[in-house]
Amino acid sequence: MSQSFSNLREVRERLLGYRLDFVSRATGLSEDRLHQLEQDQELLTAWEAEVLGRVYGLDPDSLSEFPIRTSGDAVTVLQQADEFRQVSAATRLAIVAVGNAARTLHRLRRLLGPEVAVQLPELRRRSEGAPHRQGSHKAALLRRLLNVRGSGPIPSMRDFVKNNLPSIVVLYAQLGPHGPAGVTFGDPRRAPTIVLNAQGKNQNPLVRRFSLAHELCHVLLDWNQAEPLALLSGYLTESGLEIERRANAFAVRLLCPEQMLNSVRDMSPHDAAKRLLEFGLPYAAVRLYLRNETGLQLPRSPDALGLTGTSADWIDSERPDGLDGFPLSSVPLERRTAVAEAGALAYSTGRISRDAFAEALGISPIEDLETVLDYFAIDPPVELSDAA
Repeated sequence: MSQSFSNLREVRERLLGYRLDFVSRATGLSEDRLHQLEQDQELLTAWEAEVLGRVYGLDPDSLSEFPIRTSGDAVTVLQQADEFRQVSAATRLAIVAVGNAARTLHRLRRLLGPEVAVQLPELRRRSEGAPHRQGSHKAALLRRLLNVRGSGPIPSMRDFVKNNLPSIVVLYAQLGPHGPAGVTFGDPRRAPTIVLNAQGKNQNPLVRRFSLAHELCHVLLDWNQAEPLALLSGYLTESGLEIERRANAFAVRLLCPEQMLNSVRDMSPHDAAKRLLEFGLPYAAVRLYLRNETGLQLPRSPDALGLTGTSADWIDSERPDGLDGFPLSSVPLERRTAVAEAGALAYSTGRISRDAFAEALGISPIEDLETVLDYFAIDPPVELSDAA
């Protein structure tokens, strides 16, 4: 999946589809300077290679080589996909940024201890049937493998992934109010990573819960661990690629046990919708499922059925870990959770310097980094403790 480019202009235009003025704003480099670099009239400085590498999602060292070669990792694979070009340049930049954050997290975790092999339930054996049947079957299998008992709802998808599938990283990012629901990465430079858009429809905890279950399907069913995984997912639609229909069915069946799905077939539209909503499914998913599986036609809005509002329990149980109350607003969203905690641990134990901790957070070292240690209840480095 590696690609070669003759110069920086080809990287910008062919790989990323960025305008020169957009890169100028994103990097702080003037358009004149960028033009000189793209025409090979000047040599890249180390700092310029760093900032361009962050914006392009490439290793800084590779930008000074000829030809410029991509690594073929998950981010550069995604950059070659049609759906990557269909989102805005700002969203493309945000996707690259979260891919960089996932790499930082992987490096930090390797510093903190021996690398642990990725362990995921084996669901990839071939299934026959339509995509939505495959998704339902695999979700039922996962429930059995993870010993999900009872007929009640999964209390929290956030905790379900964290407790049952610790090899999977969940990050949050600002991918735009009209951007994708989520992105999934997996390669040797990153743990299998699910990125949820913290904007748009995902601000609803039920939609966010469904998006997490949907992306989980991509990690478990669509990644062979030998090749990079790179997928960009939209929100629930009534049509689309087979891989997306399978993931939607997987999410419905994972969140709601089969016996409950079957029990609503003879209910009224109001009662059927109300019952499935109790399992934390978003109304759009309930509407689509009932139409396809039972023939029940629900109105487009739940208001018409008198089904409004979201339970406070769902708001609390699906609240993103590590975002509320984070002490430094300058830290990008994708670096406030697992990245910040791993960086704080590495800094506390002397594995990285204070400057490296700031770099992991994506901010200047002049900021009050120690507030991040306090936030995670992590002790300061020994030299700071001694000085106090």
